[in-house]
Amino acid sequence: MNGSPRLHHVGIVLPSEEDAQTLMAVLELKEDYRGFVPHWSALCIFTKVAGGSPIEFVIPHRGPLERFNKGAGGLHHIALEVLDLSAHALALEAQGLKLLEPNPVKGAGPFLCNFLSPVYTRGLTIEFVQRLE
Repeated sequence: MNGSPRLHHVGIVLPSEEDAQTLMAVLELKEDYRGFVPHWSALCIFTKVAGGSPIEFVIPHRGPLERFNKGAGGLHHIALEVLDLSAHALALEAQGLKLLEPNPVKGAGPFLCNFLSPVYTRGLTIEFVQRLE
């Protein structure tokens, strides 16, 4: 693989934008940016960070994530940054592991992403992110 990946963000699914705003207030977090990812039909709100990794609040809109954790939401994934997502996918395939999508997907921010199926990680969903900047 192409070096040790670093933590890019942690993704939490919540049923509504209001729930995200409430949790951000409780945790004293501020919004940095947001974007809609049509592939997963979800609004993604990223928080500002001071020396750590952001939290991504994922709000599904009738998409595949709407029933995550029976609709209650919760911790969904950790995202690790890699230098080259395509090369990383090939390295994983060489180990017999496959990403969920055949090609990287444009994320809610300036990055491409893809997910490793939780069948390989004892239930933990791992997102791999490649910055576009």
